Amino acid sequence: MKSLRLEKHWSQEHLAQLSGLNIRTIQRVEKGESVGVETLTSLASVFEITPQELAHVIQNDTSVSTRKEETAPEVAPKKGEMKANVRSLKYFYGFFAFLIAVFLIFMLPNYNDGENLAPLLTIFLCFCVLIAVLAIFVFQPFGQQWKSKDSPNQTSTERD
Repeated sequence: MKSLRLEKHWSQEHLAQLSGLNIRTIQRVEKGESVGVETLTSLASVFEITPQELAHVIQNDTSVSTRKEETAPEVAPKKGEMKANVRSLKYFYGFFAFLIAVFLIFMLPNYNDGENLAPLLTIFLCFCVLIAVLAIFVFQPFGQQWKSKDSPNQTSTERD
């Protein structure tokens, strides 16, 4: 029934007013709870369909919503995982800013017209390697999603 209500761009309150029912009754119907014949008849007349058609629509709507509820927890990441990801990103960007600050404050003032270019480049490359290693741990480009993808060398029998 929720699908019919949304097609007409009605709120639950508006549908309750049109049908002469309580808003709690509308909510129970949309949840798929059992309803009386009078309720079904009243709602069917508002939507200009038969009570049998409305019962079929209600049954389809509730079966779709229960399927969505069953699959949703598997798809959504857990709160703890999300907090850990945010914490690691903050750590990464903080470390990145710290290395840039160290390089700018301590290394660049020691650069005198090309005399100290080799140590400057060495330190810069070391910083780049540190940042790259930390980025691999934080962003996990070779993590679980990468492992689950099919390898191009696999044959179809290996995948099945």
